[in-house]
Formats: sequence, structure tokens, C-alpha cells
Amino acid sequence: MKTNRTREAIVNVTPSGRRSHRRGDRPRAATARTLPSVGEGGRDSAARVFLRQGRSRPLWFGHPWVYENAIDRVEGEAGPGDVVSLTDHDGRLIGRGFYNPRSQIPVRLCTRGDAPVDAAFFRARIAAARALRVRLGLPSAATTIYRLINSEGDDLPGLIVDVFGDAAVAQITTLGIAQRKAEIYDALEAELGVRAIFESSPAGYAELEGFVAASRVARGESRPTVGGVEDGIRLEVEPLSGQKTGMFIDQRETRVRVGQLARGARVLDCYAYAGGFGLQAARGGAASVVAVDSSARAIARIESHATANGVTIEAVEADAFRFLETTTPRSFDLLVIDPPKFARAMKDLEAARKGYERLNALALGAAAPGAVLVTCSCSQNVDAESFERIVAAAAKQAGRRVRVFERRGPAVDHPLPPGFTEGQYLKVLLLYVD
Repeated sequence: MKTNRTREAIVNVTPSGRRSHRRGDRPRAATARTLPSVGEGGRDSAARVFLRQGRSRPLWFGHPWVYENAIDRVEGEAGPGDVVSLTDHDGRLIGRGFYNPRSQIPVRLCTRGDAPVDAAFFRARIAAARALRVRLGLPSAATTIYRLINSEGDDLPGLIVDVFGDAAVAQITTLGIAQRKAEIYDALEAELGVRAIFESSPAGYAELEGFVAASRVARGESRPTVGGVEDGIRLEVEPLSGQKTGMFIDQRETRVRVGQLARGARVLDCYAYAGGFGLQAARGGAASVVAVDSSARAIARIESHATANGVTIEAVEADAFRFLETTTPRSFDLLVIDPPKFARAMKDLEAARKGYERLNALALGAAAPGAVLVTCSCSQNVDAESFERIVAAAAKQAGRRVRVFERRGPAVDHPLPPGFTEGQYLKVLLLYVD
């Protein structure tokens, strides 16, 4: 996520008599400020944001973000969280979106038309998202844990909604969405009929966007865990105290793939969290499964999930690097490395590169001849080509020959607009290790 800055506009008058805020002439605002409480603001305004000459092409072709340096001026009154109309330099309408002058992404498009963004709009958007998931076979008898709303991929920038059986968990990361929670929750209740809606607003995003973060039960009954099934595997997650919405749903299909590769294998799952990879491997006929995580809470969750699903997993509380450094060389036939984000900003890239290289070299050292390594990166700042080069360097460091036989990304319920590379964060490589 790019670092955001607070700015104040210098107001000019255009030849048409409208108020115009030119982006290039803005001094920095004082750092002291009061964050708006959720629910303030959020008008559907008549303001128009004009792009600079030559900066509209990506927007015409479906890109949903407008960066600060692409904006020429703002005509009309537009406050933080308001809906504005976006036009090219000649005044032709591109679409409408949420405006936030604090951000280096001041406009995030939510529609390519000129319709109002109101309660009916959110009901239609959520209904369309649900129809797409139904077309993809979600939910089903075997899978009741899935992603319903994937932010820009469902034209609701800043909103993630994951469904866990009879509950939904909403993660909010933009001011425009935070100011319209009531309409969104009304639409979710109407479309899904869930018994509870949980809200999770990561503090970092909330601070950048300018609203107060919250983790709470927004609608319905309060409970510490919510449950469901993923490819027939029973799972219980903690929506308000776990990571993200409680589960990394984006890896669902890769977890299934690991189960398909596990028969007779000695399996190692590093950064196991809820144990999803290990559970699939154990059910798939693995000879043994070791799940490693540094969190005691995660270890307890893995053990509980293993019991609930009638499988055996050895859960080990340890740092993944330390575990791999001390494990018996070449002792695993199937290894999963799914670490947290190493590069949260561009300044972290070099450290992330070294971390990924070292981690993968250690994993290759633990891989038996003929093993499969499933290695992942969820760092958006490390692109697919760079990640593959890092893995190649790790193989050289470990003195092992590897071959990529499969490349994967998020599960199908994580759609994106074409060309929106900023949303392509998850890279998964499946490697055969000689």
C-alpha cells in the first residue's frame, strides 16, 4: 500500500465559474487532524475530477484506480469519501468512484456509468457478486467458505466479504466504503440471509484513509468462532481475532491441489496457520504431516481441526526458518512454504528478496529427491517474474535442480479487472525437485 499524504487544496475559479482544486498547487496540510467517525460524509456529489492530458488510457481500458499525479483538477465541492464523476482531459465521463484527497489513490472507480451510488447500487453490486459465485459453484455442499466480494474485482473498492457458512466477515479498507456500511450490511443481510455479520477494519488502512478502525459484530449474534467446510474439511475460524477475515481463502484451490499430490508423502507445511494444507494432505493419504507455525494459538487451532476431521497432524510451534535450519536434510517429499507478506512497501524489496531466497533454499535442503515444493509469495510488490528468479537463485544456493510444473494464483472467487496488476498479489509455484 502506498504511503498516503494529507493535503489541502488551493481553490481557483475556472472560466465556467466553478470551484477548481488543482492538484499540483497544493501545500502540505498540518499533520494534526481529526479522523471522521464512521458514517460522517459520504455524499453522492456532483463534483467532477479531470485527468491530465494523456493519463486516461488505463482508465478507459478498465483500470479502477486514479493516482494522485494523474489528476489535473477537481471542479465542484468534493469531500473525503464522496462519490465523484471522473472525466478525461476533454470532459468525457469515464465513470464514478469514491474520492479521498488524503490518498495517493484519490479516486477508486466503482461504476463505469452515471448512476447514483446509493442503497440500490450496493444491493445490485452484491447481487451480481453472488450470481458470479453461484456460476462458479459456490457455495456448495462441500464448500461453504468462500469470498463473496473481492474489492475492485466486484466494483466495490475497499470491501472484502468472506462467507463462513451462516456468517459473513467484512473487511473495510477505504473511507468511501466505511461511510456506507449500513447500506452494505442491509444488502448483505437481504442477499445472504446470514445470522451474523462481523466487521474488521485493519488499523493501518484506516489510518491512511482517515477513518476509525473497528473490529466488531456489526449485525446479528455474537460468537467467538464461525465455521464451515472447505472441500469437505471442517474448519472453525476466529473472525475478530484471527488474521485477515479469519482464513486465507485465496489458497483454497492450491490446498486441494496439495491433497492430490500427497499420497504416500512425508509432508511439511510451514506457516501453517489453520492447518489447511496439512489437513488436505492428511486426507489425501500422506504418510505423515508436520505443520509448523510460530503461534501457540495457531498450533491449538491446527490440533483442533485435525481432531474434528479425523486425521493426524504433528503440529510444531517454531519459527519456520529455525525449523528448516535444524531439520534432517532431504527428509520431506512434499513441502509447502506460504509465508506472510515480506515486502509491505517498495523500500522492503531487497530485504524481502533475501528472505524469500533464504527460506526457499532452506526448504530445498529439506526436500528429498523427487519431492514437490509448493512455494508462495503474497507480496504484491514482488511480481511473478521476480519471484521466479528468486526461487531460481534459491535453488542455486541450495545446490538443487528444480523444474516449475505449475503456476497458480488466488482461487476463482477472487476476480480482478484485466490489467489491474496492483491486485495480482499471490504467486504460487509448484516445483519438482531432482
